[in-house]
Amino acid sequence: MVIELIGLNEVKFTTGIKEIFENTEQIGVIGSPSSTGEFNIDIIGTAVDKQLVGKICVFKFLQDGKDHYALGQISEVVMHNYWTQDPTMKGIIRQKGRVDPITERQDIHVAKMMVSSVFGLESNQEIFPSILGTVPPTGTPIKIFSKELLENLLSFYQKELFYLGRAYGTDINLPMWFKHFDNGLNGVGEAYHIGIFGKTGSGKSVLAKMMITAYSKHKNMSIFILDPQGEFSSELTSNNKLRKLIEKEIEKNIKIYTLHNLVLDYSDVLLQELLIASGFFDKLKIVFEDHMVRFVDEILIALNYEEEGSATCRAIKPWEFSTRECFKIVWSLLADEIFLQKIIFTKEPRERVKNAWLSLNEVEMYKIWAGVTNLFSYDRENETIQLTRLFEKTSNGNPLIVIDLSSREKPEDLLWNDKIQKIAINQFLSKITNQAQAKFKKGGNINSLVVIDEAHRLAPRGKIEDGYVEKIRRVFIDAVRTTRKFGLGWMFISQTLSSLHKEILNQVRIFVFGFGLAWGTERRALLEIIGGATESMNLYQNFTDPQSGLGKKDYPFMTIGPISPLSFSGTPLFFNALEYPKEFILTNFRKK
Repeated sequence: MVIELIGLNEVKFTTGIKEIFENTEQIGVIGSPSSTGEFNIDIIGTAVDKQLVGKICVFKFLQDGKDHYALGQISEVVMHNYWTQDPTMKGIIRQKGRVDPITERQDIHVAKMMVSSVFGLESNQEIFPSILGTVPPTGTPIKIFSKELLENLLSFYQKELFYLGRAYGTDINLPMWFKHFDNGLNGVGEAYHIGIFGKTGSGKSVLAKMMITAYSKHKNMSIFILDPQGEFSSELTSNNKLRKLIEKEIEKNIKIYTLHNLVLDYSDVLLQELLIASGFFDKLKIVFEDHMVRFVDEILIALNYEEEGSATCRAIKPWEFSTRECFKIVWSLLADEIFLQKIIFTKEPRERVKNAWLSLNEVEMYKIWAGVTNLFSYDRENETIQLTRLFEKTSNGNPLIVIDLSSREKPEDLLWNDKIQKIAINQFLSKITNQAQAKFKKGGNINSLVVIDEAHRLAPRGKIEDGYVEKIRRVFIDAVRTTRKFGLGWMFISQTLSSLHKEILNQVRIFVFGFGLAWGTERRALLEIIGGATESMNLYQNFTDPQSGLGKKDYPFMTIGPISPLSFSGTPLFFNALEYPKEFILTNFRKK
């Protein structure tokens, strides 16, 4: 009985598609030459004066005895008039201008279109995704893709669809889907790496927020936002409507961690790196790395000494290093010749350290020491959490985690600068990668997305002098190669293509390009990614700068990858982003 009902629904569904297609506006026919890679469309007279670039079109054709519907987006319109190309006629036009009936009436308009998806119709009336395996005959009608046709064609997928914008140059919402990285319903079984690129003001950060909201709909998926500038933290704190939407309607908990409540995982090496980054060793005139290593080793031995006559070890824990008592031990050792001989073997450098110690202010040096070691301290006003524990907790609740590493939320007793921020970022990346690998070895899938803002600063292309950035880049390159199978995906937000490391670009599965990448090295990098598709590049170059428009700003984007059911083949799709947040929320979360 159920099967019969489903069958009836399918017949009604496909009949609706046929009827809608027949009643849809025609703009042209398939012309010659055409191939499965690119179609030339001869535009009919009634459609010549219409805006066609960016329009999604559809045509019906027969393949293997079955009806098929092919969709594509018009990337370019070319006009030919062979009469006016004659030298004699050119001379007449030069003298008189318009020449009837040669000019205009003899113009031939040809549109370029690449097919992005094909839907077939089985004999039992079931719709299935297909491929373009033949070229339909010339004269095959090309029609404008309508909202009604879209809704009918994708009616079985409605619950999976999400909308970030409208098809470029149209009022049709471009359907997209954002599937989680685990197996099962609405999952793809492995992670996708995502890249969002565009100049400042292109709307890439806003689009990233929309995509994050889309992924938030999956209750079994965790999202981590690494926020060096504090932009996402500020948005989720100030935008009550968006926060309420995610927490109440989507039922995804939002956790924002700042420097007030985030604790780094202690290690001896990390302590050494932080002391170097803080300038602590510079002030003491300790300049060689092996001296720094021995300094930390000897200090730790001193802080874990055994008291006379006691069988117990009086160990000062890492989260207690910031106390004045602990620092007094460290400070007094710097004047001890025996201690200095253990870390510096030659006399002259030891004398340099002694002289520096005599000239330094103990209170100022304690501020540096405490500012660094407080990063391991749990004794703060706010509830604190260690990075490792943070990842362990999220494996159960699957919240949206924002890690705000900007200095705007810095407590007074913490030392924070660019170098220390990079050390913290490196630890974050290493910890979550290790967590994903550990879960995979146990047969699990971490099913998480990590969002990285300003990615070009953390993983630049070419030789770099900054050792901290070099470490982060190595972690990134290793992660994008290996974490897909762990269910850990990365979203890179960057102002530039050409300066982001090429290995990261090679591993990105979904690309989104905003305005500003159409010139110089950026254009070459973009053209390489889209496979040299010059027609798509020409349309991208027509994007207007959102900041130069009058009235309402439009934010155009080009996207490639498995992001839409209208692009099975991976050909570029073009869209204008929805107005954020009002229109975006109304479109995707309106009451049914």
